[in-house]
Amino acid sequence: MKKDMMNISGRLLSAVVVLTLVGAACSSSDQSEPPQDQPVSVVTKTADLAQGSASHHFSGTVTSDRTINISTKVMGRITQLDLEEGDYVQKGEVLVRIKDDNLQAQKGQVESSLMEASASLENAETNYNRIKNLYEQESATRKELDDISTEYEMAKAGVQTLESKLLEIEDMLDYTLMTAPFDGYVVSRMASEGDMAGPGQPIIAFEQEDRMKLKVTVPESEISLFNLNDTVSVDIKAAGYNNAGGVVANINQSGSRGSRQFSVEIMLPELPEDSGVKSGMYAEIGLASDKERAITVPQSAIIERGQLTGLYTLNDDSEVVLRWVRLGDASGDQVEVLSGLSEGETFVASVDQRLREGQKVSTQ
Repeated sequence: MKKDMMNISGRLLSAVVVLTLVGAACSSSDQSEPPQDQPVSVVTKTADLAQGSASHHFSGTVTSDRTINISTKVMGRITQLDLEEGDYVQKGEVLVRIKDDNLQAQKGQVESSLMEASASLENAETNYNRIKNLYEQESATRKELDDISTEYEMAKAGVQTLESKLLEIEDMLDYTLMTAPFDGYVVSRMASEGDMAGPGQPIIAFEQEDRMKLKVTVPESEISLFNLNDTVSVDIKAAGYNNAGGVVANINQSGSRGSRQFSVEIMLPELPEDSGVKSGMYAEIGLASDKERAITVPQSAIIERGQLTGLYTLNDDSEVVLRWVRLGDASGDQVEVLSGLSEGETFVASVDQRLREGQKVSTQ
């Protein structure tokens, strides 16, 4: 009997301990959590229409502002072409030399003939002046004056013909020795030393080193965004050339009928030697444009739940209501709300604590 009484006492004691612990836990929980009806302080704003801006991005290719194909208009064998693709050449240095023996021989012949013709012209001029004076003194006939005048004019014509021939040969000789028109790089070589050069046949391609531009292809739906002399942002990531400015230099007014694309050229500022920007690199071009007035809210007001985005609005009883919204473009710390929020509605501008549907709040 005594043993049974001890068992009952032990059970009663255990039950008292459990109840004591549960009471303590409940008391602690009641002290840490605020009352359910106590308002939470939040920062609110009113949805207003604001002038928004849209950002646009395009891709382009870096090219030199001046790229020329070096060619000749004479037929001859290439006797000097020791440049390779990528070689740097300064203005005035020899790029290509073509055999010119035949032209030099022609030049010598014309120069000799010109000396003879000049001597004949000088003699004809002397005779003309003498006969003219005699005719004025009535000591020479009209026929003698006409004959010497014809001889004099023919001598002048002969000299002019040979001078023109000499200029032509000298011009042809200029095409046998081609020099760099500016500082730049050899970008392509289409012939080798010993090859026969023909009129109009490209030999090497040469481009300027410091003046670069971008060629951008723009669809017809966005070509109106570009205006001459507008400034755009340029990123050439391969060269570490970021957030630089470029100027719209040319807009082709005729687009491709097949692709409905238009070509736009953007000039880069003069580049330093160590810029790393090279012809053929990929570039990204960005520009901003004004758009219709729209509702924008701070990024801090947006709540993300999986694939959904929303924000908290307030009802007439100062209770929070979760509103799902559709967002548009973001600019800085502001994001456009396309639908789900109307002008004049109040929303929680910064959600730095967990709110629940229907919770009362006090506004700041």
